[in-house]
Amino acid sequence: MGFEANSQNGNVQSAPIEWSFLHPLKKSWQDLGAKGSVQEALIATGEMPDPFYGMNELKFGWFEEHVWEFKSIVFLTDEQLSKEYLELELPSVDTYAKIYFNGTLILETANAFIPHRAQIKEFAKSGMNEIQVFITPPVIYHEKTYKEMGYQLPAPNDVHKNAIAPLTRKPQYQFGWDWSLRLNTIGFNKVAQIHAYDNNRIINSTINTASIEDDGAEMEMMVEFAVKKDDTLVWTSNHFGKQEIVIKNGVGRRTSQLINPLFWWPRGHGKQNLYNEEWIFTKENEFIDGKSFQFGVKTSELIMEEDEWGTSYYFKINGRKLFCKGADYIPQDIFPARVKDKDIEALVETMAESNFNMVRVWGGGYYPDEIFFETCDRLGIMVWEDFMFACAMYPGDDKFIANITEEFNYQVPRIAAHASVVQFNGNNEVEVAWGNWGFQIKYGLFGKSAKEIEASYDRIFKEVAPNIVKEYTSIPYIHTSPLSNWGKTDFYNHGSQHYWGVWHGKDPIEDFGKKIGRFNAEYGFQSFPEFNTIKTFSEPSDWDLKSDVMKHHQKSYVGNNMILKHAKNLYGEPDNFEEFIYFSQLTQSKAVSMAIAGHRIDFPRCGGTLVWQLNDCWQVSSWSSVDYFGNWKALQYEMKKDYEDVSVVAKYNSLDDIDFYLVSDVVDTFMCEIQCEVYDLFGKKKATIELSQQVNGQGSQQLCMKTVKKDLQKMNAHLVFSWKDNTGKNHSRTYDNVKLKREKAPESSVKLSFDSAGVRKVGVLTIETTKFLKDFWISSDKFGVKFDYNFQSLLPGTHQIVVEFGDKPELSDFKMMWL
Repeated sequence: MGFEANSQNGNVQSAPIEWSFLHPLKKSWQDLGAKGSVQEALIATGEMPDPFYGMNELKFGWFEEHVWEFKSIVFLTDEQLSKEYLELELPSVDTYAKIYFNGTLILETANAFIPHRAQIKEFAKSGMNEIQVFITPPVIYHEKTYKEMGYQLPAPNDVHKNAIAPLTRKPQYQFGWDWSLRLNTIGFNKVAQIHAYDNNRIINSTINTASIEDDGAEMEMMVEFAVKKDDTLVWTSNHFGKQEIVIKNGVGRRTSQLINPLFWWPRGHGKQNLYNEEWIFTKENEFIDGKSFQFGVKTSELIMEEDEWGTSYYFKINGRKLFCKGADYIPQDIFPARVKDKDIEALVETMAESNFNMVRVWGGGYYPDEIFFETCDRLGIMVWEDFMFACAMYPGDDKFIANITEEFNYQVPRIAAHASVVQFNGNNEVEVAWGNWGFQIKYGLFGKSAKEIEASYDRIFKEVAPNIVKEYTSIPYIHTSPLSNWGKTDFYNHGSQHYWGVWHGKDPIEDFGKKIGRFNAEYGFQSFPEFNTIKTFSEPSDWDLKSDVMKHHQKSYVGNNMILKHAKNLYGEPDNFEEFIYFSQLTQSKAVSMAIAGHRIDFPRCGGTLVWQLNDCWQVSSWSSVDYFGNWKALQYEMKKDYEDVSVVAKYNSLDDIDFYLVSDVVDTFMCEIQCEVYDLFGKKKATIELSQQVNGQGSQQLCMKTVKKDLQKMNAHLVFSWKDNTGKNHSRTYDNVKLKREKAPESSVKLSFDSAGVRKVGVLTIETTKFLKDFWISSDKFGVKFDYNFQSLLPGTHQIVVEFGDKPELSDFKMMWL
């Protein structure tokens, strides 16, 4: 291992650590690399199969039955040892570890969400040095914990007989979820390093807009150093000037004014103004450390107050009330170490392309890396950030509180430094679970144990978390989501809502657009990924809903029958498995689109809509709109239309009774010229309706179209809406009756051609059809192919679709389906 300088003056010399591990069964040492898990390492050697394929997940349980030993040999020179400090840093050990340096125990870890550091100079020597790490799986570490506690904490998603997920500060979804396999990684999620340096080095920082008054913004700043000592330094900023500050226990703070700031705005509301900032720290003119980054100036307010409907829940950014639209983000892989920056950027870019202005980071995964927040800053995507607690009850003893306090003190300032972050949320569904999921009866939690659990909740989410958020930032904090359950009518009038009345209840699909919370932070409907994705984990013999493999890749207890029930109601009995996949995506798209329309029309009563869920962590049937490989489902294409700043949406009073609305997120009132062309199903234009509609700022307006409604009910009309938004940009959208039944056009009526010449990674797909094609779906056998629109009904004639791709597809790679 060699050292390379990574600081602005070469003060800090750092090098990554490469690991090997002892196979507990073979008793042989094997290479791990700089990061990753033992599971990934044995998959790479071929000893273990792909856990995503078939039912191979079941072969990975034995990893949790052994303590795993890791080691690394590092070479240190006299020059490195001459530095004042020699530090071992492990950014994410997963999870319970004892770390030895040359035989001396230097660290014990119990949290995968925080970096662990130790000064090792006194144990180091010139030449070869050995680092040993022993990682104990959570089920072994907590083998006797519940017996000592006297009761078990509810953890319904943990599928192990010893369900200890709530005791362990690591990603909760790895214990099993209703869209995730169980696979608890063991290893290092990020690259460990040794740092050799004099003076000190920066390990964390934040900048926060405390207030905006008149022509200035008051900015609060904090910096944290690795060595926890008192000092006096000069802090120089290219925007805030030079100031001498006192460092207390490694932490320094300052407050400065930024005159005439340019605000950071969410997408659709203004520019994402970001300042390029540089901090330099010196002592008696000697450089200590520095950092460069971007920051934005913005204020965020969460407004919860009594009003004419109940209790509000909406956001004000820079004093402006706005409607939030987006989805819930989960981890992108069961193996955190193999998620690349480019994958994270691509998914955030999908959000922006689909007209999101908000994403919620769900609380059962992990806190995202900097690249996630930086991309959200750049693209104007507001971030609702959960703390990593979900769907279980958590302990509140002093040891656990000390652990999460360290976690919060690291994550809050790091995350809050980003302009995109507008809310911290204590947990996902913990309070609503305790109040409504029958934990008390199922786990025998009454009297003293129940009071302890309730006290633990208050201590974590109503004391520790809000106090730490308040210490570092003015960003709003709420203790849980949802604040209201979905079972009773009045629940929809108060606070945040997770609506699961269709999927987990017996509500009809149209209720997605009728049962509307004040802020809809979760709701959704499942679908299968496209056939090309299914082929990556199954054999032809598995392509049946009743096969063991398909059931294994469906983790919801409601299961595939719920998808089939609603798909059959809308589209009829599928002829084969591939058609079922198609129907499932159409059903999901229609269900969620109904909800989004209802939510947008209901503004300002409704403050926002976040679809469950954006993405997947493996190949699975789930609520995602983008599958594991990044393929857009029908829902993602529909959301792109639903979330346009100015759009025409459909309100379903019933499946046959539709009203159309013009909705706008634009702040200013403007006149919108709308055209609705009515075609029969042979491509003949029956009528053209011209509407001149005043669109009030951030408002909605029903479009008067009684004749069109009748045509749709008779199932003999195809509508093409076109309009210009406030900037003059052209938009269009098509509608027909969701239950339209007619003789399916033969394949001979459709001709495809593909031209990719002239522009790199972009082509044009031309569809010529002599028949009406309802909900036309084009897909590709090549991964990484995206279309500018899809799942749209096509009239007889010629249509063109822009295609983006990685590996160039051939014409034969494209597959078509239609109704």
